[in-house]
Amino acid sequence: MITGTRQSGFSALGPIKWGAHLCHFYESRSELLSVTAEFLRAGLENGEMCVWVAPALLGPDKARYMLVREDPALASFIDAGQLRILDAAEFYAPANTGFDGGATVSIWSAAINDALGRGFEGLRVAGDAICNETTNWAALIDYEASLQQKLAGRPIIGLCTYCMHRLRSAQAREIERLHDATVQAPLAGESWRSRAPTGCQSGPQTQHAAMNGTLRDDAKEVLTGPMIGHEIRNAITPIGLLARLLNTQYGHDEQLTRYALLLSRQASLLGELAQQLMAPATPPSATARELTLAVSSSSLPARGPALGSGVDVGDLLAHCVQVAEAGLPDHVPIELMPGDSPLRVQGEFDKLAQVFVNLMSNALKYSAPADAIQVVASRAGRYCYISVSDHGIGIASEDLVKIFRPYARGHTGSDTNVSGLGLGLSVVKEIVASQGGTAEAFSDGPGRGSKFVVRLPLAGSASGTVPMQYQVDAAGTIPSASV
Repeated sequence: MITGTRQSGFSALGPIKWGAHLCHFYESRSELLSVTAEFLRAGLENGEMCVWVAPALLGPDKARYMLVREDPALASFIDAGQLRILDAAEFYAPANTGFDGGATVSIWSAAINDALGRGFEGLRVAGDAICNETTNWAALIDYEASLQQKLAGRPIIGLCTYCMHRLRSAQAREIERLHDATVQAPLAGESWRSRAPTGCQSGPQTQHAAMNGTLRDDAKEVLTGPMIGHEIRNAITPIGLLARLLNTQYGHDEQLTRYALLLSRQASLLGELAQQLMAPATPPSATARELTLAVSSSSLPARGPALGSGVDVGDLLAHCVQVAEAGLPDHVPIELMPGDSPLRVQGEFDKLAQVFVNLMSNALKYSAPADAIQVVASRAGRYCYISVSDHGIGIASEDLVKIFRPYARGHTGSDTNVSGLGLGLSVVKEIVASQGGTAEAFSDGPGRGSKFVVRLPLAGSASGTVPMQYQVDAAGTIPSASV
């Protein structure tokens, strides 16, 4: 770990540590040149090797001319080879390979070694990111995160500059999160040297906290989505790879092939959910409820038949049983009870799978390993009723009325060692409603088990209010089958 501090170029920021990763959002070319010149001059005076990856639209020659016009003293450093100017288009996205974040991080690592070998104290880099309609946003975010992690503590200081006119608000917040401090534009009458970057005096952790503290509550909700989506995507990448390897190397084994397909499908579902969470088009003014609806109702595009053509209930429930049991293999198997067959319901396979995997997983988690879990589907009029029953911890009567609310886990569930935010059932209710159905919970009280009943319109049936004779009764009894 390299210790010591370096001059940042901004008096309000003061000395910064090696490995510092800063960002700046500029609105004009003059603003970009001003902050870049201040930043690089401080590094040159510190005895550092400096590199400016200039905007692609300028090109190296014009970039040199404009930078020297901004600060004439930089000309001698360029002539001496201590300051190099590169073209962002050629550096970040060469024509033969395109943008490769991992390779770029490796280039910077090698450049550090080169700078040290030439007698400089370290490397200082200002780079202007390419952001346009062809930018791979996920790859760019991965690159910024890699810089933050892999170059921390090494003798390098980086400033990533972004043109505000090419960014959405959510994108800017995601970039800001991945940097130690943000250099802000000066107020009228101030200079760059007297403008304090946000939260920079107390280091990276304080900067992150200070940034979050200035956001409105609704903005915090939108920022949380990309953060969670990014972490989900990183976690599921090896799952998808494992599924492909299993299928390739053990395709002759029927059981392993079935497991590989299950892994692949779940990785795909999670990947689509992560992509939805990370979508930069989410407006910064979205409320928490709008975000919840976007995740629960739109994150899993249909893989099975489209709405109206129907989803086979038998296939749906068999798939969900496999997924739920994989999470708790020590529990007795879920009993998929005989019911009306065949049944096809309106809806989208992947969304409905999210519903029943959640209900089955809850039944397993909140019951003893030897307790039976029953799942049954039956038809009544124009509707299909699917129940998931367990003999577990049950639900108190006062909790039944709020069990589908966000973050409501109930007193009984809160007393167990099962972790969770209490969002699953609220998502279940929203998805079921988006598919034209309803979801209800029933229990005789703590320690007496629970039953969840989902009512969905049969395929080809017009949705509407279910006739009174087909209503689920207070005990959760499903209506008798009727043709």
